[in-house]
Amino acid sequence: MSDTSKQLLSKPKTIERSKQIEPTSSFSRNNIFTSNTETQKNVPSKKTVEKTTTARLSFRNKDKMNALVALKGLDSVDELLDILIDEHEAVLTTDEKRELRTMVQIYEKKRSK
Repeated sequence: MSDTSKQLLSKPKTIERSKQIEPTSSFSRNNIFTSNTETQKNVPSKKTVEKTTTARLSFRNKDKMNALVALKGLDSVDELLDILIDEHEAVLTTDEKRELRTMVQIYEKKRSK
């Protein structure tokens, strides 16, 4: 055995403790399971995870959608589309809304077959 390996084996192993790390924030057990109504009003409800698909669109529209997602701080293009569709549906007449619901049901039925 060489001298360096003997030295490594013969040294007592000690652990040097560093400075105690303090947490930047703390919590109370009472706040874990209680809901804060103010934060619930401001946070939009999350949609259930659904199957995804692809859609064909131009690169110009893809870039615009990705820019809007980044600008508004959204999670995905799907969330952006949900918001845009909801805003567009809000200005439809009652007959147009009924026709839209019917057409969506037809597309859903086609997909489920």
